[in-house]
Amino acid sequence: MSFVVSPQPASHSVHVQFHCDGLRGETEDFKMPVWMPGFYGIQDYARYVSNFHAAGGAGHPLAWEKTTKNTWRVVSAGAATVTLDYDVASTRNFPAATLVNETRAYLAPPGIYMHLSGSLTHSATVTFVPPSGWSSIATGLERVSGLENTYFASDFDVLYDAPILLGNQETLRFTVKGVPHDVVIENVPASVDRNKMLADLQKLVEAGTGLIGDIPYSHYTFLMIGQGNGGIEHLNSASVFFNGNSLQTPAGYQGWLSYVAHEYFHNFNVKRIRPLALGPFDYDRENLTNMLWVSEGLNVYYQDILMVRAGLTTPEQYLAKMTRTIAGVENATGHRYQSATESSWYTWAVYGGGGLGAPDRKITISYYDKGPALGMLLDLKIRAASGNKRSLDDVMRALYRKFYQQKKRGYTDAEFREECEGAAGESLAEIFEYAATTKEIDYAKYVSLAGLSIDLAAKPGDAAFLGVNVRALDGKLGITSVLAGSPAAAAGITEQDEILEVAGAPASAKSLSDAIASRKPGDKLSLRLASRTVEVDLAATPLRTFALQQVANPSRSQSAIFKMWMGQGVDGALGLHHNRIGVAAPADVKSR
Repeated sequence: MSFVVSPQPASHSVHVQFHCDGLRGETEDFKMPVWMPGFYGIQDYARYVSNFHAAGGAGHPLAWEKTTKNTWRVVSAGAATVTLDYDVASTRNFPAATLVNETRAYLAPPGIYMHLSGSLTHSATVTFVPPSGWSSIATGLERVSGLENTYFASDFDVLYDAPILLGNQETLRFTVKGVPHDVVIENVPASVDRNKMLADLQKLVEAGTGLIGDIPYSHYTFLMIGQGNGGIEHLNSASVFFNGNSLQTPAGYQGWLSYVAHEYFHNFNVKRIRPLALGPFDYDRENLTNMLWVSEGLNVYYQDILMVRAGLTTPEQYLAKMTRTIAGVENATGHRYQSATESSWYTWAVYGGGGLGAPDRKITISYYDKGPALGMLLDLKIRAASGNKRSLDDVMRALYRKFYQQKKRGYTDAEFREECEGAAGESLAEIFEYAATTKEIDYAKYVSLAGLSIDLAAKPGDAAFLGVNVRALDGKLGITSVLAGSPAAAAGITEQDEILEVAGAPASAKSLSDAIASRKPGDKLSLRLASRTVEVDLAATPLRTFALQQVANPSRSQSAIFKMWMGQGVDGALGLHHNRIGVAAPADVKSR
């Protein structure tokens, strides 16, 4: 199986030729994925395909028809060879899409390559034909020796996981333990210090690989596209779209580093340490999982931990960022209606490309926000329960060894919990309940383990407030918890009750949220419960800062946990000083 891929700047498209030998069937189904791993939304790539033609070995045309949105059935009549030709419209500037213009081409693989149905494990080569004057091809694929602009993929999962950037990009390089890391840059002002970029990226890579204890690739490519927004991780590359001009300010540069740390650490957490649902992939439909709060949320947690351990941010800056994260979740109404696991499961419905638009933040949360908070709770509890001998780092290393290296599969929801509880040496039921429900989190209990305090004092906001957390299940709106001192508690509403009607209308998470949002503090709200009807006097929404800070006189245990957590102590598992992982060797930093 071989491809020839030719960007067409004048028409903002890509021409693709796909050549297959060794066929025997009367008909052959050729398919294009409907989504791109790393972006959990249906993209319907087939809608961008036009001018499809099929031919036999002698070049004679073959009949074909579309049988599904993403399937072309070719009447090959036993022909041993089939060649497909087609064009792909390429006008979207996004990491999960393809864009071709007069100066460059970014190719999102699932929207470029078709595959023979049932043959995803087959290898393939790709030859790129760049327009005249273009000299750079950047990708995670392996070069084929002796063939110009030709690359190899061991199977189609690898092929679909390696985006390509063509043009005249700037390419820099650093190495970590002899492994080359290419940094391909475009639209970044010349005033941005390239040597500093490379040194800081090297520190991040060293911190990440030091945490896991392995470098699982032979080379890595950062596609740094300084225009647009969004990032997607891959097995040995990452596409990072950002505002290149933002790197000229300290805050913008720090934000970019954190962003890159997120995509880079994904090469461990999600590409190799992954839920069972996320591989092998089904490219024809959604791949649903409850565990994106781990795969994405814990990755947000680790992006910021790596920044501290690499010496790129301070512990104080980390605590300030976690403060903003927790406050953002807890002061939004969505946390009363949706759990982290539900946010994961339903993300496809929100970002599925079906015109559903952005989520209703009044009744939803993001696993990107609640996930890092849950990660912090897990890490601190494991450290405290194990006498500071184990941590969430040990869980990630164990998952990497056991499931990626040994079992060569993803983990189940239960297996992830088992690894966490095994590291802690005790049950972590409360934290996993926080992940699966809308139960209020006792942050003070957990952050105190590391000698931290958290400001839970509330001040009244402008919006109305009821004080219940709910869960919609099987068409019913159940109350999962009632906040102490809230209007709901004053009205005698209790946990496990069920709301049947809200202000005379059928109860749903949205109708309850809308009814509260349409009222102001002091207004009444009528609720028909399964047992009775109540009128609740709504109060003002309590707003909290959730500010995290170190206590003045931490205990010896608290101090030790905080230092180990921030990478300022010796990790018993690795035998390394975390604050020394990732010290860049200047000789390792070079450009080419």
